[in-house]
Amino acid sequence: MKKLKFVSLMIAALFMGFGFTSCEEDESILTTGEDEEVELNIAEGDNSAVTTIYVSDLEPGATSADVTVNFTSADSKMRRLYMTQNIAGAGYEKYELEIDGLDTKGDGSIDLSSGEGYDFTFTIPFPVLSGMTEGTVEYQLWATSGRGDYRDVENSLVSGPGKVIIHYGGTNPATGVKEYEAVLLAAPTADKISETFVSLIDGEVYPIEDGVEFAAYWDFGYYYGASNEASLASTFDYPSNIIDVKEVANTTADELNHTYFASSNLTETEFGAVANASDLDFVTESAMETITNLNVDDVIEFVDNYGNKGLIRVIEIEPGNGVGDYIKLHIKVQP
Repeated sequence: MKKLKFVSLMIAALFMGFGFTSCEEDESILTTGEDEEVELNIAEGDNSAVTTIYVSDLEPGATSADVTVNFTSADSKMRRLYMTQNIAGAGYEKYELEIDGLDTKGDGSIDLSSGEGYDFTFTIPFPVLSGMTEGTVEYQLWATSGRGDYRDVENSLVSGPGKVIIHYGGTNPATGVKEYEAVLLAAPTADKISETFVSLIDGEVYPIEDGVEFAAYWDFGYYYGASNEASLASTFDYPSNIIDVKEVANTTADELNHTYFASSNLTETEFGAVANASDLDFVTESAMETITNLNVDDVIEFVDNYGNKGLIRVIEIEPGNGVGDYIKLHIKVQP
C-alpha cells in the first residue's frame, strides 16, 4: 500500500491553514513501506468514520497530532482529496495542505496519483492551535471522482466524508458570522480577466477566465447595466448576453449556484451590530436572483445556495462597465 507522509509542520496562525516545507522531491514524499496503525478508515459509501483527539492526552507543548487515514473504494476511482476545517463551531471552511512537491489542483484539492485511485493511506499531522483553550476543531476529509465542491460534499463524492476532531475541552462559543469587509467586484470585461465573481466560502474574488476550475464556488457576480446600472446576480442568473457563465465554466446550469436577494430596511448602524449567526435568522429567501439599481449605503438581504443567510452593504460604486469600474461591498454571512 502506498503511503503519503506529511512532514515538517509549521502553524501560521490560529485562523489560517498550516504550511509545510520540504527539500524533498515528490518521489520522496510519496513512499512505500510498512503500514502504520490506521486510526480512521474512510470507505466508499460510509460517512460515519470519526476519530477524536483530546489535546489533554497529548504531550505537553505538542503542536500537532498525527492521524493515519485509510481511504478505500471498491467501484469508483478516487482522483481528488478535499478537506474542510471548522474552528470552534464557526462552520466548515476550505482547508488546504501545502507541501513542497505535492501535486494539487487549482482549487487546492490534492491530485491523487493513478496508483492511489482505489486504496491509499495518508498520515496527516493536524495542528494543535496554541491560541485555543476550549471547544473543538473539526476536519472533514473526502475523496472525489473529479472536481468537487468544498460546500457540497456530495459533489462527485466517492469515499467519505470522515471526520477528525481535535478536542480542547469545554464547549464552543456562540457562532459568529463570516465577515468580508471590502470585497471589490470589477465590471466584467470582454477579455475575461476582470475579477467579477465572489465566493462566500472565504470572500475571495475570481476573474471570469478561472471559471472552468472555480465556477462551482462562485455565488454571485457584478455588472453595470445600461438601465439597471449597478447590479448583482447569482451565478445561475447572471445575464448571458454579458457573460455566458455556462460557456466560460464548460458546465451546465445545474452546476451553478443560486443566491436570492432582497432589499433591506436595515440602517448602517443595524448592519454593523450583526455579529452572530443567529442575528441573521430573520432573513427570508426571496424569489429574486438579481438585484439592480444599487446605490452606496444600500443594504441587501440574501440567502445562498446552501441556505446560509447574510447581508451586504454597498460601500462604493465606480459607475460604468469598463476597465476600472467596480462595486465595493461589505458582506456578513452565516458560516
